[in-house]
Amino acid sequence: MTEPLPVTRRARALEMLLVSALPTLLTLGRFQNGFVFDDVFVIVRGQFIHTPARFVESFTRHTMVASSLEAAVGQPSLDTYRPLPLVTFFWDAWLAGRETWSYHLTNTVLHALVCVGMLELVRKLLPSLPSVSRVALVCVFALSPWLSEGYVWINGRSDPLMSLFLLVALHGALARPGLLARGVVFASCLLALLSKEVAALALPFVVLAPWLRADSAPPRTVLAFSREVAGPALALGIYLVLRVNALEGLKTHEGSTQLLAAARHTPLLLVDGLYRTLVPSDYGLRSLRDDYTGLGGEWVAAASILCVAVVGLALHYRQRAPLLGAGLAWYALTIAPVSLITTTLWPGFGRYLYLPALGLVIALGAGIVLVAEARPTLRRAALGLPVLVAVLSAPLLVFATTRYQDEATLYADARERSPDQAWTHGFLGLSLRRDGDCAQAIPLLERAAQLDPDDPRYLTHLGHCFVETQQRERALAVALEGERRFANTRQEAAFLLIHASSLPVFDPEQAEQLLRRCLAVFPGRTDCANGLEVLAAQRAQGQGSGP
Repeated sequence: MTEPLPVTRRARALEMLLVSALPTLLTLGRFQNGFVFDDVFVIVRGQFIHTPARFVESFTRHTMVASSLEAAVGQPSLDTYRPLPLVTFFWDAWLAGRETWSYHLTNTVLHALVCVGMLELVRKLLPSLPSVSRVALVCVFALSPWLSEGYVWINGRSDPLMSLFLLVALHGALARPGLLARGVVFASCLLALLSKEVAALALPFVVLAPWLRADSAPPRTVLAFSREVAGPALALGIYLVLRVNALEGLKTHEGSTQLLAAARHTPLLLVDGLYRTLVPSDYGLRSLRDDYTGLGGEWVAAASILCVAVVGLALHYRQRAPLLGAGLAWYALTIAPVSLITTTLWPGFGRYLYLPALGLVIALGAGIVLVAEARPTLRRAALGLPVLVAVLSAPLLVFATTRYQDEATLYADARERSPDQAWTHGFLGLSLRRDGDCAQAIPLLERAAQLDPDDPRYLTHLGHCFVETQQRERALAVALEGERRFANTRQEAAFLLIHASSLPVFDPEQAEQLLRRCLAVFPGRTDCANGLEVLAAQRAQGQGSGP
């Protein structure tokens, strides 16, 4: 297996067709899916991507500008600057408006292109793999039910978009050195960074790519090496300038406490991601914070020991299988930022595995070649392993696609899997409230507020549901409880608004005091400002029916 296996043009085209067509066919059910999760706020309720004149703002504003939640959320705890996905949303909005077909089509094409790019990368880095094993290895990535979150869910597209451009950059770095190749590397790195900030952690691998290919000639002088570094470095510099201009800073975390919690969760994350990527398992929307917080120190210790063992294995075989260590390093480095997400409520996991999985697939391929060469008796089993994983993943991918049929299906499935986690009840309740079904939303929001009293969103929406269903006494009780719990924070503003809307006997002066207090704790909050305008108009007309 040490020599490259010849591949005809026809066989190469067939391989490309297989790795792109299989995930496309298995996820055709996505075209029956509606808008869920963040899609609702960006595509359905948001106006940004439906206003072509605001196109340039994609590059000058925080990504949250595309969401209808921008005014309520303000500056998120983690900065995001991803103008390129927003650009693609403008295209989809122009084609389909608020219909789903164009958004799903774009994601389908993106994932297919990533799979083809991955196939060609495997061909260059692992040329001795037989055709069936090579296709199956890429299908481990292409058909993974967990990775489907990145492209079956519409607003997850930043990950496949970033991965596509990084693959193009890697191919450029592996090509014959020249001005065109360096231009491709620079442009692709910049586009990857503009797709998602995590791309910055993959740039070192673009620079070092020539060392990973057995038949390539890596630069041997400082000047030659500097030429390889120039493209990614220039792309990173331009990106940082654009990002700082848009966000006025580079905020990545809230404080040392969050960093310590993230460090504790990192071994768990590494093992969890390794398992979900390479072992076929049923997909479900998850909150990593809630999953990891309840695990004791023994779990962290066991995960740490396993991580050390994997690192030791890679170091032991660094001479015979350098791609094993390189692939694992890619995985570990690109998944590391997700450890911050494990400290806050941010449902989702599969989309964060999309880019790291590229490294795991390369590492798996290198391991298969190593075993096949070192242990001839295990050659057939090693080469057949990716085939088995791909076959087992295929039906799970079909079922994973149905999870995103609508929000009720998505959150009901999560609630069934994790009934003790507040967000599974709360997010289903929030979805029902948006659809105008407060009768079903109220018990779910009450349960969520009971399980997680420190999260104001469940109590806030519960209060609004009571207002909307004319249950003023219960609304007032929620408002007073929220004001007590979240006094002198921005979260208090929502409860002050509920209070003003649920006064037993409407008092314009008291309502005005509450709304002014709302603007004091949350300057610029539009609903409180609008309430004051309504009060002023009512006074001018001699009315007193309430804001």
